[in-house]
Amino acid sequence: MFLVLIETSGNQNFIFATNKLKENIGASELTYRVGTQWLLEIIGDIVKNPNLKLWQDSDLLRQNLLNSNHNPPIEDDKQSIEIIIAVSGKALLITKDKEIAQDIITQLTTKCLKEAPGINVTGVYVEFDWNKPIQDAVKQVYRKIEIAQSNLFSSEFRFLKLPILSHCDTSGLPASQIEINPENDKIPISQVSFTKRNSANDSLKRMDKLVQKSNFKFPENTNDLEKNFEEKLNWLGIVHADGNGLGQIFFKFEQFIDNDLKSFSEKNRDYINKLRKFSLALDLCTQNAFKEAIKVFKDNGKISINENKTNEILPIIPLVLGGDDLTVVCDGKKALEFTEKFLLTFEEETARNDLEDVGNIINEVSRKALKSDGLSSCAGVAIVKPHFPFSVGYDLAESLLKSAKTVKNNVQNNDNKTVSCSALDFHIVYDSSGVDLELIRGRLELKENENIHTKLYKRPFVVTPSNKLKEATEFSQKWAKFYDWNEFKNKVKLFTKNKRNSQNENDEKKYLPPNQSNKLRSALFRGKESGDAQFQLIYKRYENITIELAESDKSLFQITPINSKENNKKTVYTTSFLDALDATDFL
Repeated sequence: MFLVLIETSGNQNFIFATNKLKENIGASELTYRVGTQWLLEIIGDIVKNPNLKLWQDSDLLRQNLLNSNHNPPIEDDKQSIEIIIAVSGKALLITKDKEIAQDIITQLTTKCLKEAPGINVTGVYVEFDWNKPIQDAVKQVYRKIEIAQSNLFSSEFRFLKLPILSHCDTSGLPASQIEINPENDKIPISQVSFTKRNSANDSLKRMDKLVQKSNFKFPENTNDLEKNFEEKLNWLGIVHADGNGLGQIFFKFEQFIDNDLKSFSEKNRDYINKLRKFSLALDLCTQNAFKEAIKVFKDNGKISINENKTNEILPIIPLVLGGDDLTVVCDGKKALEFTEKFLLTFEEETARNDLEDVGNIINEVSRKALKSDGLSSCAGVAIVKPHFPFSVGYDLAESLLKSAKTVKNNVQNNDNKTVSCSALDFHIVYDSSGVDLELIRGRLELKENENIHTKLYKRPFVVTPSNKLKEATEFSQKWAKFYDWNEFKNKVKLFTKNKRNSQNENDEKKYLPPNQSNKLRSALFRGKESGDAQFQLIYKRYENITIELAESDKSLFQITPINSKENNKKTVYTTSFLDALDATDFL
């Protein structure tokens, strides 16, 4: 038998290389189709099963892959192909013949060259013995595809610029045709950009199926988004979320499933069934969490698109939604609330033992892998002005996601293994002169002396409630409490109350006036001593609020918990004052 792995690479560059959101949406759709529509159409033709070609409805796709009548086990004498995984940009399957494995890879890569120019797709296969552990073959095929991808030329080599050609306005690739924009200007575009744009509407129609039972729909493109929300959308949020520890779970999957069967063939069948279920369950949990999270837009984030209000358009565009990945563009005012809701719901969904069609597979795996009922996720949220370059905003969101992922190093159990814990980091781009996160955060760190450092930011924040971190060490629980998201939101509410009361001059002492906030901000940049001195000057006068603002006794600062394993003798003082000021209009 032959294990076949087909995978796209360089997805982020393919999807987010341009500032045209319509192209980003279309590129995401093309990536999705590689591992779903196009693969299933090819296999459906080979095995003569039209049911496998039904891919647009995610529920039906899941049910077909789990149905042994439509996707029979490879042990069946009449069966030549079995699909294990078929998700966005990735497929894992078994064939009985090498020729079929080669044919599937050839047909799919050829299809991609024609239908999705610019995308990188690699397919490899390995032969294995069904009476030996299949997980060894899985590891082997993943190693093989890494080598194949490293030897693959960049897709740009397919688009030569000699003889001299006009450049595409958005991608920089050689232009292949002319497009007329709304102002009747002739715009040269490449075949890559043209294909992406033509796929954007199909993506949003597919996403619309997720909310078709409600009275909501997604914008068809960014022009509609700006047009319908011109009065409301002063900010756009770019949210990028990713599950924690999934790579290691997939790599060591056999260790995390109950498998007491005796023969290798029985164990292999159990491994395949559970791996398929786990992959489909991840997709389902991410979609469910997304559907729940968009409810934050329901009350005041919707715009009627016709007079009888039979449809309401949501101020959000999903770019990537599959597996454990989520990337959306949405109303920046609601971006943090949406992200919090998504992360918490993702935890709840993965902890369920009654997921539709897939039962408790994630719960079973996460208990063994992470000693928790479910999985967790982290997110980066970049909040920018509507006309800010999208690719730059996405890069910032990705950097913020990496920052949030540092939670894995600090929330661990006694065996030094990561405890399932969600976190988010955010940045609001008020000044577009520099959006390098390392430089931004570097300007907020002050070196008082050799032994004392001051951080004027507290991000990232832990979203997972503390009562779910009981498996963590005492230090980890203390660390998570220090960065607790709910406590941070309480700080933000103090400033929100300030804004509401700012016109009530007779009640001045019950809130902190903006001029006092600005004085504190300026003092903080001169160091801890200066910041605390300014804070103590106003402490008594505004005691109703300063008591709640204080991080420790009459101070805006608190000593940061540092793991003793780091062998760090420095004392680091941290304040969330500036974080809370930044988030005042967004929570």
